[in-house]
Amino acid sequence: MHSKNNSLEKYKINKISEVPKDQLSDFYKKTYNLRYRSLTNNWKWWYRAEYNKSEPIIISLENKVVGQAAYLPTELNISGRKVPAIWFVDYATLPEFKGKGLGKLMYREWKKICPTQMAICSDDSLRVLKKFGWRDNYEVKRLARPINTLNFLPLIKNLKLNFANNALRYFLKKKFSFKENIKLYKIDNNFKILNDSFNLRKVIKNDGKATIFRDEDWLNWRLMECPYKNDIFFFQYKNNFAIVHIFFKYVKRLNILYTYSTDEPQEKELYAHITSWAINNNIDLVWAINRSNELSNSFPKLFNKPLKFASWSPDENVLKILENGILDLQGIDTDTDSCLFVE
Repeated sequence: MHSKNNSLEKYKINKISEVPKDQLSDFYKKTYNLRYRSLTNNWKWWYRAEYNKSEPIIISLENKVVGQAAYLPTELNISGRKVPAIWFVDYATLPEFKGKGLGKLMYREWKKICPTQMAICSDDSLRVLKKFGWRDNYEVKRLARPINTLNFLPLIKNLKLNFANNALRYFLKKKFSFKENIKLYKIDNNFKILNDSFNLRKVIKNDGKATIFRDEDWLNWRLMECPYKNDIFFFQYKNNFAIVHIFFKYVKRLNILYTYSTDEPQEKELYAHITSWAINNNIDLVWAINRSNELSNSFPKLFNKPLKFASWSPDENVLKILENGILDLQGIDTDTDSCLFVE
């Protein structure tokens, strides 16, 4: 199909599956260089394309991809009603095509896909979306706890000051000392344990706020179909579970993707035990996304950062609820776990 706007009618809009792989790869090399191989080969997983046969929008000019509007389908629980929604992710145009109206063109196509839309924004993208009537919320925070602190300073890191790092870790270790050590499990070999506990989990009461609808199909897509599932593990602590992503990207990271409980929630204690495990296993950084003020206060405030959540819906009741943010948004949702790949 073609745009009706005369200045844009030369551009073609296609589904991603209709675009030759080499053209897609060339585009990703220029826009997402660090993960272009992953996006080229795994876009069906990244964008959950098998769900409702949803596919990103690709804009081409003379057999060259010049823009993409990707999205991630999901469902929300709003006042007991299941509401289809999409996350805006991986919107990009080639630098030489910025300012030519492609953004508005892609946004119009985006709006046709699903009426309820959400995004975790940068300052620039938030400014643009607010012009279209989007509402924002800053209740959810990105939490981070550096452990081997000096590893984040390249010049000092190169000096290999292990003694200094060990001294800093010693003080943390005293703070997070437990008689019983938490165990780490690979999801591949133990998925049944995870799946069974997931089905027994206590669902958060949303009390008029929006929560994310998660079922077995969602869990299977997010974990078992993940191209990088070898780097995904889980912890169990007194019927509390945490799915984590452990990988090396400049430093060794442990990202807490998702926590839930089948009994009495003890999320703060679970996080403390994970931190203890990270200290004892030479992890450099523990990272999470969470809305809980109690958890937020247990992380160093210097490294806490509010996420810019934005949303839009033509349904004023839905939009009013989304204006309060997502009650159970975590690192496993949308593209907040920014390094779910190993090139």
